[in-house]
Amino acid sequence: MEEIFQIQLNKENETPLYQQLADAILTLISDGYLPANSKLPPIRKMAQHFGVNSVTIVTAYKYLEQKQMVYSRVGSGTFVSPLPVEHIPEPVANRNIRTYGSELSVENAINFSGTSLPHEMFPVDAFKKAFDEVLDREKGGAFSYMDGMGYEPLREQLCRYLESYGIKTTVENVQVISGAQQGIDIISKVMLHYGDVVFVEKPTFYGAAGAFLSRGAKLVEVPLENDGMDMVKLEDYLKLYQPKFIYMMAYFQAPTGISYSMEKKRKLLELAEKYDTYIIEEDNFCDFHYSKEAIVPLKALDYKNRVIYIKSFSKILMPGLRIGLAVLPKKIHQAVMEAKYTTDISTSGFIQRALEYYLRENGWEEHAEQMRKYGSGKYRKTLSAARKYISGMTKYGLPNGGVSLWIELPEGIGAETFCSRMLEKNVILTPGSQYSLNGEEDSHVRLSFGNLSDDQIEVGLKRMGDVLRELLKK
Repeated sequence: MEEIFQIQLNKENETPLYQQLADAILTLISDGYLPANSKLPPIRKMAQHFGVNSVTIVTAYKYLEQKQMVYSRVGSGTFVSPLPVEHIPEPVANRNIRTYGSELSVENAINFSGTSLPHEMFPVDAFKKAFDEVLDREKGGAFSYMDGMGYEPLREQLCRYLESYGIKTTVENVQVISGAQQGIDIISKVMLHYGDVVFVEKPTFYGAAGAFLSRGAKLVEVPLENDGMDMVKLEDYLKLYQPKFIYMMAYFQAPTGISYSMEKKRKLLELAEKYDTYIIEEDNFCDFHYSKEAIVPLKALDYKNRVIYIKSFSKILMPGLRIGLAVLPKKIHQAVMEAKYTTDISTSGFIQRALEYYLRENGWEEHAEQMRKYGSGKYRKTLSAARKYISGMTKYGLPNGGVSLWIELPEGIGAETFCSRMLEKNVILTPGSQYSLNGEEDSHVRLSFGNLSDDQIEVGLKRMGDVLRELLKK
């Protein structure tokens, strides 16, 4: 660090002193004299040595921080960036949010782009009885507004459900919401201001990304490995930015299907505590697990109250219910309640009462087991067809859960081109660019199998293999 004190400042020079100092420190960093994460001298010591005002040193350090060459830690000081400047991600402040597949209308197409399950899997008879019982019991009161947090008997049922996954909470911390997307939007409304930074997985779910960007946030993508985020890069980025929160999916991540290892879940919580940030854990597919390994959501390990857990029931029950839950840290609970009220006053009281009756009378596990059995069958059928028709040409993970496969195409075949060719064969797939913040060309496609017959899965994968072979010959 002695090299810093050998810097010469020229008070006769037209270049401001802070700029001279900052440029000299930048050169020392670039030349390797100041290693990553080394601490710069304290402001007062620097000011005394160079005979300048403390403001000059503060301004120089701020200038270097804006260039991402250094980072500051409250109460600890200023440190050299852990990454070369060319490896520092530029936060994304805007993107063209779009959905692929939903706008396509191809007659008799095999549609691998939807994640909903067939209507015949919905517990229609049980809900019909629940609706009738609620109407008989409540009469017109069934349609009255509900408490902003949600129907308390329903929240009690939801606490029991959460406990089955190791999440121990109370009705005071559970907020009923109109689906996961509303939960994400409300949290964004409460916590984000224009220019705030949010960390997301790379690739990430476009619905969440759109909500964050709509609030003026800037997004930093953290690369995914096969068992969760790259924790080394995550900590490097945490040193450089002060994100309001980290958005992630612990199980069967959309779109990759990746699940976090226990080691990475614990590390993620450790880093959130160390760098004083929150984590939004969205859970859409946790119930669709096809192995005997225990499911442990990140929230179940959250002893420091860093995790905002958002759960949707649209996949496991029925999309049209538009109901879910959020488990909230106490610090933000009141603000979330107020934001929920200004959004829609409350989630449908009739639906909440019906869901409470359904859960009380039917429990949860029997229907969940039926859905897992169904999903597991489709998953294994898809793997069988993939091995038969596209193995050797593509790569794909084995998520053992969820309702999709994330398929890497052969080198030189772009996903957009491939999806266009598949449309000619009456097969709809989702290109990986849909999940890229900058919309760049990608070599992956997402194949969702939950709403297709076994014959459609077989025919669709066979057509994929045929098109791949055609493209590889060119």
